[in-house]
Amino acid sequence: MSAGHPLFTAIVDDAALFPPGCATMPDALAAHPHHRAAAYADVVGRFLCPASRLRELIEVLADGVRIELALIADTGPAGLTDALALGHTDHRVDIEAVEFRPDSGPDLMESVENVLAALPPILCFVELPRSPGWTGGLDAIAAAGRGAKLRTGGTTAEAFPSEAELADFIMACVERDVPFKCTAGLHNAIRHRDEQTGFQHHGFLNIALATHAAVLGEGSAAVAALLAERSGDRLVSTYRQVTDHDARRTRALFVGFGSCSVLEPVHDLTGLGLL
Repeated sequence: MSAGHPLFTAIVDDAALFPPGCATMPDALAAHPHHRAAAYADVVGRFLCPASRLRELIEVLADGVRIELALIADTGPAGLTDALALGHTDHRVDIEAVEFRPDSGPDLMESVENVLAALPPILCFVELPRSPGWTGGLDAIAAAGRGAKLRTGGTTAEAFPSEAELADFIMACVERDVPFKCTAGLHNAIRHRDEQTGFQHHGFLNIALATHAAVLGEGSAAVAALLAERSGDRLVSTYRQVTDHDARRTRALFVGFGSCSVLEPVHDLTGLGLL
């Protein structure tokens, strides 16, 4: 097994510009081509850029360098439209996807529908809140043929969803055939407690294998159990039973996650003997 296994292909989006790393634009753009040319290049996905900083990216990007982007809509729908238009003017920039968080309000489903209706036909991931009514937003995403996004960490313990919450989200996406991304708190492969903060972090390998279980028709208890697993040996043993075909089915649903450090996930996969 290696990172060439389809369970890991382009699973880590390069979020170097975002917290807690917060790299400068020149540093982030200088590092990204090295990631894409390294021995671990198979696991590296798109470069994530706030829509508000796309002009800065274009000014810093070296001549002759082409970059695949996902735009994070930090400027609202109008600003996102302007950023997409700007990106189309530069042949070095390939905007492959957009990600946005809808306005909070009494009717999340309506809010999601309104924003999606204004977007061009591009791969899109809508960040859903962990609040009552989130399944209505997911229904709107499914009806529009778009993707979902879940925040799986942050700067407080409350920012991390429980295993049961994450299992419910995965099951709901699989049931509706909605692809999803995760963001925040997923630098490591395996579920663990951070010794400095005490926060309980999810593992991206746990999420991939839990999604695989859901795709195969296993119930929420099995999915939650895989999310809770903290033994690397057990997770690797489960991983080695995943066929290429089922890995591709899994990744059609769990598209990947953003990490401000590309190397931390790579180091974990290496330590587990998977890279």
